[in-house]
Amino acid sequence: MAEQHQCTGGEHPTNAPGITLCHTCTDKLRGLLRDVPDVWANLAVTAARLDVGTSTLGTTGHSTPSEPCNFDALENADQLAAVLQGWLDHMQPTKKTQTPAATAANLFTLMPQIRTQDWAGDLMRELRESLNACRRATDRTTERITLGPCMHTECPGTLTARLGDHTGKCDWCRSPFNVKAYQLWLISESWHVATFLPRIIRALKAGGHAKVNTSKVDQWVYRGKLEPVACDVGSKRSLYTAADVLRVYLETPTGKREVSTPEQMGMVA
Repeated sequence: MAEQHQCTGGEHPTNAPGITLCHTCTDKLRGLLRDVPDVWANLAVTAARLDVGTSTLGTTGHSTPSEPCNFDALENADQLAAVLQGWLDHMQPTKKTQTPAATAANLFTLMPQIRTQDWAGDLMRELRESLNACRRATDRTTERITLGPCMHTECPGTLTARLGDHTGKCDWCRSPFNVKAYQLWLISESWHVATFLPRIIRALKAGGHAKVNTSKVDQWVYRGKLEPVACDVGSKRSLYTAADVLRVYLETPTGKREVSTPEQMGMVA
């Protein structure tokens, strides 16, 4: 009886010597790699926007947005990038790419070689788990996002916009608003959200809200312009708020050119 070669993607034979991933599992892996660009794009939108779910009703009776930066999406994005680059390093240790989409494309072209590796099934499982985590972190269930209550005092409506649009409207009074400017203003008011500086920097840059980098923000900390609001007990690292980082940024020449107030959005009654 001929020796059966087991597929590393599941408990079934590959029916081919030297092949560690059967045709069915290979097609599944190709499908996962094809999904990377769209999932990555969704992550970028979710991490950069404010539509990350709603909290309980406030004193105004409106449903209000939760944290202004989706740090869960950022963490899952980092993990997806690490998974893809880590497996690519197994095949091409010197091959570095800039985006997970490019890394996935490289892995796709290497499929004939991947199918002969003992770790082929592990790659498929890790990528599937990472993509599923990314999908759970994103919230693009509809083509509309909700950004909170209308800024007109007497209006009971909610500000909504289509994904990717620069302007949105109140669903009640139909008043227009600048999506990016409104997001920027909400972040400037988010004194309750404290986290590590690298996360804040990535979120502000991902949303196009602030042209900042780590070295510049470190200078603000060193000069006393930016101070921590708390300390993480487990890591002993300082915690900051996105509102504080944005406040210091808006005091710079570059930041002063940014739209950051309701008045500048044409949304004041």
